[in-house]
Amino acid sequence: MPDSRDTDFDEFFRAEFARVVAFLVKTGFSVEAEDAAEEAMFCAYRAWWKIENPRAWVYKAAYRVALRQARRDADSMHRAVVGGWLVPAKEDRAEHAEIEENPLVVAMLKCLPDQQREVMAWYLSGFGPHEIAEAIGRQSATVRSTLRHARQKLKAELDRRDPGEAR
Repeated sequence: MPDSRDTDFDEFFRAEFARVVAFLVKTGFSVEAEDAAEEAMFCAYRAWWKIENPRAWVYKAAYRVALRQARRDADSMHRAVVGGWLVPAKEDRAEHAEIEENPLVVAMLKCLPDQQREVMAWYLSGFGPHEIAEAIGRQSATVRSTLRHARQKLKAELDRRDPGEAR
């Protein structure tokens, strides 16, 4: 008979895994998203009884794992190109058919600077400014300001793409 730890975690995993993957895609980690989410969930399971806010913990852990993987992959790719045994190809576009995500949202988020994209991805994943600030180690006021600037930039981008449509 499974203990309550397993049952609680199973429910959490089913509810959050796809959302964590979508969050990582929104932050620009499309290639690393699924692996990073899996690693974060595994770590969460191992520390399940110690975690006070599992949802924020997993999102933060997944973001850090994806960032670490992206940096490692970029470094490896650079070494391969410089070493002459890999010719750089056009941008590799990983397909995420399993993630039901609006392509416009992902495209719009890519136009944001890194910090704005990160904060907006947390926000679109259901976290409030205080939770975001706590998770990414910034002040709440900074997060609110970053959100405001991201919204302004997104509105300007939408207006640029479709100037005839009132917003």
